[in-house]
Amino acid sequence: MLPFKLVEVDEPILHLQSGDVNVETEFFISELAGTRSHQEESDIQGIHQTIHLQVREAAYRAFATFLSDIAEPTSFLPVDQLSQYPQHRYSLIISVPRWYELHEIMQNDPDSHWLEHGNMVFEYDGYEIELKAKHFVRDTSVFLVSPEKYTLFFRSVQDTETIRYYRSQFTDLSEHTPSAYQLNAQDFIETIQQNIVNCESALPIGQLLMFPPSNETESDANDSLTFCPVCTGEVRRINKNFFCLECDWDDLPILKRFSKDK
Repeated sequence: MLPFKLVEVDEPILHLQSGDVNVETEFFISELAGTRSHQEESDIQGIHQTIHLQVREAAYRAFATFLSDIAEPTSFLPVDQLSQYPQHRYSLIISVPRWYELHEIMQNDPDSHWLEHGNMVFEYDGYEIELKAKHFVRDTSVFLVSPEKYTLFFRSVQDTETIRYYRSQFTDLSEHTPSAYQLNAQDFIETIQQNIVNCESALPIGQLLMFPPSNETESDANDSLTFCPVCTGEVRRINKNFFCLECDWDDLPILKRFSKDK
């Protein structure tokens, strides 16, 4: 999925409620030498599909340039600003080398990311961040943007030899999403790495309660039991198990309790 909307129109001037949109900037030209009348229809369709993919890539390049000019500089993820909007899904546009670097770091934290239709997505503070890697993005910056924020209108004009594509400027048609942000790539990656290290060294208390550390054996844990976990009363030990002298709590095996009841 593109991190912007790409909409095809038929006219060079598009009339919107917010104003007129000029769709007259030429941005892609393709030769149609292979689309002769004797060509199979399936071949012609394949050529047009290839051209369409090239058009999308050209639009993506233009979007990266557009973000370089308008994105607001910020540090790491601007959660305070994002919290003012209902949007919780964002695209993070990053260079291919930085993507590999970040992917390698996140291998140490498999719970924080997953693959979705070939894209890597990770969660941070309640937000889903989808990583999109492109070769033409500079290694020094990453861009955070809502996929529904900007729209690019384009139209095509075809003659016997070529097909030319014209586009508008990127138009902001969403009032309920924040502006694009530009982050320093190195600082962003180092912060992600540090967060993973901190998570490994300090598990959340809820996780510790649900899943106690496994490096302590069951007998070692029982040796430290000095009071009842239910009523805090005095406990007594039978082999490796305990029972309370002041309430009905015990951790005796079930079969032994049944035999005792009989």
